[in-house]
Amino acid sequence: MKFFGKALGLVVATLALASCGGGGGDGGATLPPVSGKIELTATTTTLPLNTMGYLPTQHGPTQAEITITIRNADGTLMVGRDVSVSISPVDVAALSFLVQEGNSDGDQLWGTFTIKGTNGVATAWVNSRLIAGTATVTASTIDPTTNRTISNTLRFTVTSGVGPSPASIQVTPTSAAAYLPSSGGNNAPQFQALVRDGGNQVVPNPPGGTDNIQFEILGNTGDAVISTNSAGGPATGKKVTSHTVSGVATVSFQAGEGTPQGPIQLQSTVDRADNNVSNGIQDPVMATASVIVSDGKLYSLTITSPNVDEIRVNVVDPDPEVENSPGDATYSLTVSALGTDRQGNPVLPGTPIRFGSIDEPVGTYDAGALANEFLLAGGDGNPQEGGTTFTAPTGHFTTAGGGAGPGDALVVFGKTHHGAPHGNEDLESAVTVQRVNSATNLTTASPFNRNNTTGTTVDYGTVLPYLIGRSQHGNITAAGVTNDLGVAHATLNYTAANLGHRLAMWAQGDGFDRLTGQPRRVTDAVKLVYPGVAPLEIVAFPSPIPGNRTTSVTVCVVDAMNVPIQGVRIAFDLSLAGGTGSVDGNGRSGVLDNVTDADGCVEATVETSNVPATGDQDGSGTLTFSVGAASADVDIVVQLSFISVGGVSVVCVNHERQVNVGIRAFDTEGNPASGVAVSAVCSGVTVTPATAQTGPGGTAAQFTLTGPAGTSGSCTFSAPGVAALTVPVEIPDASVPSPPCS
Repeated sequence: MKFFGKALGLVVATLALASCGGGGGDGGATLPPVSGKIELTATTTTLPLNTMGYLPTQHGPTQAEITITIRNADGTLMVGRDVSVSISPVDVAALSFLVQEGNSDGDQLWGTFTIKGTNGVATAWVNSRLIAGTATVTASTIDPTTNRTISNTLRFTVTSGVGPSPASIQVTPTSAAAYLPSSGGNNAPQFQALVRDGGNQVVPNPPGGTDNIQFEILGNTGDAVISTNSAGGPATGKKVTSHTVSGVATVSFQAGEGTPQGPIQLQSTVDRADNNVSNGIQDPVMATASVIVSDGKLYSLTITSPNVDEIRVNVVDPDPEVENSPGDATYSLTVSALGTDRQGNPVLPGTPIRFGSIDEPVGTYDAGALANEFLLAGGDGNPQEGGTTFTAPTGHFTTAGGGAGPGDALVVFGKTHHGAPHGNEDLESAVTVQRVNSATNLTTASPFNRNNTTGTTVDYGTVLPYLIGRSQHGNITAAGVTNDLGVAHATLNYTAANLGHRLAMWAQGDGFDRLTGQPRRVTDAVKLVYPGVAPLEIVAFPSPIPGNRTTSVTVCVVDAMNVPIQGVRIAFDLSLAGGTGSVDGNGRSGVLDNVTDADGCVEATVETSNVPATGDQDGSGTLTFSVGAASADVDIVVQLSFISVGGVSVVCVNHERQVNVGIRAFDTEGNPASGVAVSAVCSGVTVTPATAQTGPGGTAAQFTLTGPAGTSGSCTFSAPGVAALTVPVEIPDASVPSPPCS
C-alpha cells in the first residue's frame, strides 16, 4: 500500500503539470531526445618515460592503446561518424594513429587528429615522451540524432620511475664574458642552473623557507661577488644559497675593479640526500661553469671575410646583346674583422676599426713568376721594434715597379699563417712610408709595435714577409665600429675591369696592453684578389686542334656576370692515346707559364708528336684546363687524308722469294701520320701480319706477301677514315734474276 501511494502521487503530479501552461502544444509533456556516448578504454594508463627513443610503430613499453567506442542512446554502435582525438600537454605524451588520409607516416606524433568515418570503434595510441606528468586524452564527435557534441576523457600518468632527489646540475652563463666596471662593458652576467633528478626530470620546488642549491666562486677572485635570492631574502657574497623554481635557479656574477683578469669558476652544489642545502650538505652533486673577466680593450684582430657570397654588383648601362652583361659595373664586397681582447672576449661595442687596401705595383700577365704579384715585396723584412726604420737586404725600394715613395703603404706580415716565424705577431703592421732612404732602407710615419707581448722586446731580424704599394683600382670603407660580437664591417669597392687583380687589405685598431701599460697598434692583413661572382667559367678554343704539330690554344676565364678575370693561373692536363706532348714546354700536366691578361685570356702553346690517328669512335687525346672546380676541354684529333704505298722490295728467304710492301698514311696537311693502324686483305697471296701500324715520324707499316713463284694476286690496304688502297701483287719466279735465290 505504501508503494501504491507513492505511485499515485507521481501520477497526480504528472497530471498537474500537464494542466498548466495556458494552452497550446503538448503543455511540456515531452522531453528532448537523449544523446549517445563515447567510451574510452586503454591497455594501461601509466607509462614510463621514453628514454630509449621508441618509435610509435615499434609498439614498445612506452605506448598504450586506446579503444574508442561510440554508441547511440539505445546502445547500438554509431556508424559513419568522424572522431576528433586530442591530448594535452603534448610534452608529456602525444598521440599516434594508423596510416590513413592525413597521416602518411605511422611514426608521426600528433596533439590532435580526426579519425575519418569510423564504424563505431576507433583506435589510437598514447606515446610517452621525456617529461614526467599527467596528460589527458579527449575524444569527441557530433551525435546525428541530437546534433550535440558528445565527448569523454581519459587521464594518463607518465612516470620517471625514480625519486625526486637531485642527480645532476647543468649550469649555463648568459654570457661567457664579464668586463671590468671601468671598461663600460657588462660586468654582471648571470648563471642559470637547471637541477634534474635521476629520471632527468626537474626536481620539485623546495618547501618555503629552505634553499636547495649553493653557488660559490672559487679561487682568487679579488672583489668579485655573486648575488641571488635566497629563502631569507637577497644574498650577496663569495658563497650564497638559493632555491629552484621548476628546477631552475639563477645567480648573478659581478666583477669589481680589483677582480683579476682571466677565467673565474662558479661552482654549483645540491644535496642528493634531501634536496635541501639549508640544513647542510650530506651527499653533494656539483657542477662548474666559467666566466672570463677582461678589460674589453682591443688586443687581436682577424679578418673573417671576404665572402664572395656577399658581392653586390652595381650595374650601369648593361649591353643588351650580351647575357648577364654588367656594363660599366663596379663590385662591392662586404668584409669583416673580428676584434678580441687579451682574454679572448669580444672587444667592447663601438671600438673603432680602420680599414685599408692597396693593389699596385703588380706584375703584368707575362711577368713569369711575378705575374699578378706585388713587385715591391720580399720575405726578409725587418721592422725596428718601437722605431720607424724598416730594412730588407734584398729590397728594391727605389726600382721595383717604379719604386716606392712617401704616402705609400708598407704592409708587414708578422703572423705565422703568412709565413712569419713564431713570436712576431705584434709586428703585423700597415704603416705609411714617410721617406725612402735607399733600395733597402726606408722610414715610416709612425713607429712599429715593440714586439713585447711577454714584457720584453724580441728582435728576430730580417725574417718577415712584406709588400709596399698604393691603391689604384679600388677603395674600402675607411672605418667601422665593432658590434656586440666584436665584429666591424666594411665595404671593398672595385671596378669590374679588375676582377682577379692582386690586392692587399688590412684592418687596424688601437689597443692597450695592461701587461706592459703601453698602447699598441693592432693589425691583421691579408693578400687576395678582387673576386668575381660565382660560379667561375672557363672557355678554351679552338677545339678540336690537330695533333702532331705545335698549336696555340686560347683559354679565357669569366665570372657569372661574363666579366673577364685577369691574373688567374690555369692548370692543365694533357691526355693522349699515344705519342708525346707538352703544354708551354711544361710536360703533360702543370700550370701555364702566363696568367690571364686584362681580357681574362691567356695563350697556351701545345706541342704533340707521334700521336695516333683519330678512330671512328675515339679522339687522339684531350687537353683539360681547370681553375678550382671549373674546367674546359679541348679535343686533339689526327685526321687522315689518304694512304699510299711507301716502298716495295723483293727478298729471298729460305730459297723462296717474297715481296715486302710498306704503306704510309698522311694527314689532312700532307704530313706523314704515325700510329695509324693499317689492315691488309689479299687474294692469291698470303699476307702477314693482318694489321700493322705506321711508325714514329710516319714511317711505313710493313707487310710481307708470300706464295708460289709466279703467283699473281692483289691486296687491299685500309685505315680508319680514308679510302682503301688496292694494289696488284706478283711473286717473282726463276726468270727474275734479282735478287738471286738459290
